[in-house]
Amino acid sequence: MNNLKKHYSLILFFIVITIVYSFLILTSNYRHFPTNGVFDWIQIAAHWLISAQGMFCLIVAMGVNKYIFAILLPLFTFISSITAHFTWQFDVSINSALIESLLHTHKGEIMSYISIQLVLFVVFFLIISALTIYFRFKFKWSKKQAIVAVILFLICFFSFKLVNKLRYNTVMDRAPYSIYLATKHYLSERKEIKKDRVMLGNDANTKNDSLITVFVIGEALRADHVQINGYHRVTMPYMEERGAVFLPNIFSPYTHTVQSLPYILTRATEDTLYSINNESSFINAFNSSSFYSVWLGNQNPIRHFRFFVNECDTVFINKPQISDRSNVKKVDSDLIEPFQHIIKKGKPKNLINLHFIGNHWWYNSNYPDSFAVFTPILDNKIVSPSNRDKMINSYDNATLFSDFVLEQLISKIEDKKALLIFLSDHGQSFGENGKWLHANNAPAEQNPAGFIWMSERYKADHPEKLEALLSNQYSSINTSFLFHTIIDGSLIETDVIDFSQSLFSTNFQQEMENND
Repeated sequence: MNNLKKHYSLILFFIVITIVYSFLILTSNYRHFPTNGVFDWIQIAAHWLISAQGMFCLIVAMGVNKYIFAILLPLFTFISSITAHFTWQFDVSINSALIESLLHTHKGEIMSYISIQLVLFVVFFLIISALTIYFRFKFKWSKKQAIVAVILFLICFFSFKLVNKLRYNTVMDRAPYSIYLATKHYLSERKEIKKDRVMLGNDANTKNDSLITVFVIGEALRADHVQINGYHRVTMPYMEERGAVFLPNIFSPYTHTVQSLPYILTRATEDTLYSINNESSFINAFNSSSFYSVWLGNQNPIRHFRFFVNECDTVFINKPQISDRSNVKKVDSDLIEPFQHIIKKGKPKNLINLHFIGNHWWYNSNYPDSFAVFTPILDNKIVSPSNRDKMINSYDNATLFSDFVLEQLISKIEDKKALLIFLSDHGQSFGENGKWLHANNAPAEQNPAGFIWMSERYKADHPEKLEALLSNQYSSINTSFLFHTIIDGSLIETDVIDFSQSLFSTNFQQEMENND
């Protein structure tokens, strides 16, 4: 041992500091993680060890030169301690949406989050960093230590990188690494927003003087888990009572939000994906027709559809500090109040887009405890056949809550001329053919839930729309229908509509059938 201290004192110093910093900073990531048994704790310990290897790489990289170490370590400590405090307290995640929120938030609101506990916590960390720097100046590199440091650095770096690649961003999404990742994503999103696109629908207009169009983006809800489509459980009773027209045969060519949502929002088709990266969404046609456009999101926007979000006149992202992977509850009912606020503004024409958290994994965080109707529910995050029944119970409870939120939204507009379209971006697998969750292009994932609701005033004024919808209800429908259907249903006239893809048209699929 004495021999190790003599010849590898600096390496041992870095290892000790890594353990201290990992304990103080990384541990906060796991406070809110659900656990049930020894296996869960083993998983957490394994994840912590991989994350600690990343911490070792950071400590060594900063500590190569003691003067650089004296500058970088206090800065790293200051930022990481603040992040660790809020992660421990509220399971806050650093992401691009949070960065944007902070940049546009009044400084008074930011100051309100500063507490005595936070100040003491940060001061404690800075004292540790000062002591660390003091001891760092006592050590010098030797050739042996440099070789060992390089070997350990490479082992830790590639181990960290491999795990993060196998389970996409499983460690990079956690503090303190999320600071880098969030900054990278934020800059990427700014670049995407500034990108030149063809703004479709600039010729759009409407003779209609009042209408509320609501588009609800569901998350991971599969069609066969809704009772109207034959499911054995009643999961959407309110929508059935409202007379919503369900579409049981929707097909999504993509089973991941990154791909499916841009496909839905634009006029892209399976044969022509040009629109996804080069054209605007349907929102621009509404803007050109004097609609007041709004985006109310319970999921944080990402680069792949950030441009479309920013097409709207108003954007509201609920609790951007809570990651979509968080274990803290982030429920869609939080969108009811801002939705009602938009309605109360009294603008004659509105386009309100709501991005639900819906049936996003981890399901338990998406609904209040009072909606745990189907039991037993999940008590850990293990995806396996032994947990399948609990997964489905939690999943169906999330659907029940989505139904409740939709009912609350509709109650605010039922006496107006209004149209609501609900479309999930993809479905979810529960072990069928060995597939779980989504992004597998499995049949259950490619059949997302969707329906359309019309107010009585809308149906009275446009009975032909309802008639066409009912005639097309059981058709095989590609999710590319949305772009054309929502514009057509909102009584907007524009050259970009393809009526063969509008469910409100008697010509739906007519051209395609003729081509066949």
